[in-house]
Amino acid sequence: MQMFRVAMFKCGFAEWRSVYDDDHDLLKQSMNDDVVGKVSKNCAMTKFTVTDPERMNQVMSKRIPEIAPLIGSKHEIYSLTHVE
Repeated sequence: MQMFRVAMFKCGFAEWRSVYDDDHDLLKQSMNDDVVGKVSKNCAMTKFTVTDPERMNQVMSKRIPEIAPLIGSKHEIYSLTHVE
């Protein structure tokens, strides 16, 4: 399943990206083909393919509460479908 996330954070992009990159091995347990784009100092977009939705929910339900207070993050997540 193709997903798209808008990440908003109070820290700068470099600090957010560092946290994201540190979670690489954890994220690869449930997704692949991720692409990260900087929107602004306090916003990024990511596109990724979810390979294991159940595992992703388990991991993120634990990890997001751990990091959100540190970087002041909020996420909006969307599923993508192919338009013909």
